[in-house]
Amino acid sequence: MVGSLRQEEPKECFRIEGANKASARELLKIRCLPVLLAIYFLVMAGFSFFYIAFPIHAVKGLAWSVTQTGAFFATLSLLMVVVQGPILARAAKILSDQTLVICGSLILSLGFVLFVSGETALVYLGAALTALGNGLMWPSVMSRLAKRAGQVYQGAVQGFASSLGAVAGIVGLVAGGLLYNWLGPWVFSASALTALIVCGLAASLGFDCRGATPGGLREDRWGYGVIEHFELTWPLN
Repeated sequence: MVGSLRQEEPKECFRIEGANKASARELLKIRCLPVLLAIYFLVMAGFSFFYIAFPIHAVKGLAWSVTQTGAFFATLSLLMVVVQGPILARAAKILSDQTLVICGSLILSLGFVLFVSGETALVYLGAALTALGNGLMWPSVMSRLAKRAGQVYQGAVQGFASSLGAVAGIVGLVAGGLLYNWLGPWVFSASALTALIVCGLAASLGFDCRGATPGGLREDRWGYGVIEHFELTWPLN
């Protein structure tokens, strides 16, 4: 007797409510997410002002060589690694995301202002404050953005935020170059202003905003999305 195997079509084993509604319009309906995306955009734009203007300022305003400019950026990067490692790990245990963003953006704005100075010591102090402020603020923004998106929308929100950040980078680089021709080193005050706006948005937002999100998703006490609808099927026929 020859046996025969019945072919079975693969079927969906579970369905997450709202998974097919990840359009930009649906994402922007998520409570507090537009403000978080605005913070994301402003941070990227502010740093773009800095990154396009500082090399020019180093040559024209500080009379630095290429080696001195490279040493400055290497120092800045090293300080950021240190802050986002042990310092942030300790701070996150005692401070909320909202507090870290507020404090970090205030420190960051002061660091940007110090870049206006023509004194090397003050510029390096500005680098230390920039590293400290960014190290406390940026990971906290990303953390809150992921929590606010929840399990269903996390990938879509992160992709949307990355696209928004790319736009901010392009706009910031072009605008920063134009502003430097007009304002000179005072262009760094524009970066400081974006950091202050971020501080204001974070303070007024109430980072722990929780509530229902589109697609049958609610949040737990920590702001993570919780799936309420779960459907299991099995190809019995």
